[in-house]
Amino acid sequence: MRNYHKTDELIGAVQSLRGNKLYIAGAGKYGEFLGQFFDKHKIAWEGYADKRKSIQKLNGKPVYTYDKLDVDGYYVVSTCNYKDEIEEELRNAGIRPERIISYDNPEVIYELYADWIDWRKYTKRLKRFYGVHKGKRCFIIGNGPSLSLQDLEKLKQEISFGSNSIYALYAHTAWRPTYYCAWDPVFCKEMMSEKKSMFRLMEGCEATFTSLFNDAIQYRDDADMEKLYYMRTMHEIANNGLPKFSEDCAECVYTSGTITYGMLQLAIYMGIQEIYLLGVDCSYSVEVHEDNTVTQTDVINHMDIMEEEEKRFYDANLDRHGVSSITYIDQHLFGYRVARLYAESHGIKIYNATRGGRLEIFERVNFDSLFNKD
Repeated sequence: MRNYHKTDELIGAVQSLRGNKLYIAGAGKYGEFLGQFFDKHKIAWEGYADKRKSIQKLNGKPVYTYDKLDVDGYYVVSTCNYKDEIEEELRNAGIRPERIISYDNPEVIYELYADWIDWRKYTKRLKRFYGVHKGKRCFIIGNGPSLSLQDLEKLKQEISFGSNSIYALYAHTAWRPTYYCAWDPVFCKEMMSEKKSMFRLMEGCEATFTSLFNDAIQYRDDADMEKLYYMRTMHEIANNGLPKFSEDCAECVYTSGTITYGMLQLAIYMGIQEIYLLGVDCSYSVEVHEDNTVTQTDVINHMDIMEEEEKRFYDANLDRHGVSSITYIDQHLFGYRVARLYAESHGIKIYNATRGGRLEIFERVNFDSLFNKD
């Protein structure tokens, strides 16, 4: 295998293969962009390799499943986040290691992205949120089954963060999150490809945050999308084996399997001093652990109204995992531990006000006790 750390080395290796059949391994968002980069720079390539049978074309190119790969071709792994997994899948499909090209530096894809979009121009807009709520408290809303409409009604005058299918509750409550967040690629592909859906997500919110790589990037210069903000989302592990925690969200926001981790970083960047988690049950129907064991239960992942709404987003996962929704639970817990340690070392309090659930990393508080009884 040929693995590169620098962008020019990776591109040089790809260009040296002119005359050979070239494929991109991974038909996700990074793979989509990499294909656009190849087209722009007139690098000939044949198509994609991906385990999902549900994706047949991307960027006008065919997507081949691993049982139909050209063993004489060369394969560029599209992402470093799942590099080891994709490389193993390619080897198991009969691709010789010397025909696999990958990179181990997440900066590479962003440097390639900068060739198409001056993305720093957009991420620096987040600087306006630095310290904007200094010393205040906020509520970060999870979409767990314990969440209730009655509890949300109490938050109408509070600073709050909501995410993903929380919009399904808008028809049932006057509450709206102050800040709405979404960067799951499956969800964003469905809900951010058209403005009509975007306006539904953003309704009543002061700002909406999403990833640079999601479909909403098409609105980056639209005047009616001034409340839409783009983040550079990164998955990086520190030397201690735990996910990194961002101190500058205008530079990047780190991921750890759950959007709640990103919202914690945003809240702290805004100067929030007390953070209360609500509806963060931390229990899911299908959980994959670090040792690759799988736990399945009969619990529902989300509040019933949102659970029904989300069914249509995640059917694509059925082809890959045999289930419509899957959670890497240990990644969630690692992120929460990092958030707690960061908060403790900076004089910030994070409490769990969820009614029940399994999350015990943060000190528990009674949600009702947080409000005046008058």
